[in-house]
Amino acid sequence: MRGKLGHINRAVAAILALVWACAGIVGLVAAYAYGRWILALAALFALWYAVLWARVAARARVLTWKKIAVPWRARLARSTLPRGAAAD
Repeated sequence: MRGKLGHINRAVAAILALVWACAGIVGLVAAYAYGRWILALAALFALWYAVLWARVAARARVLTWKKIAVPWRARLARSTLPRGAAAD
């Protein structure tokens, strides 16, 4: 298990989330304006990636592949743990 991220790493993750979100929004606007729907798929991927970086910044932990692929399972596993137990 990896330790918590420091303040600088969290700030970098937040900046990456902001940059990817802006790129996704610009991509969606360009896809709508020019009718290039493959660009919309790329923009949706950028928005998904922004959400992943936002989760890294919010949780102060690097996400595992399992948490990236099926994030709802991590929530379910955490909700079934006894009070005070760590899910990570």
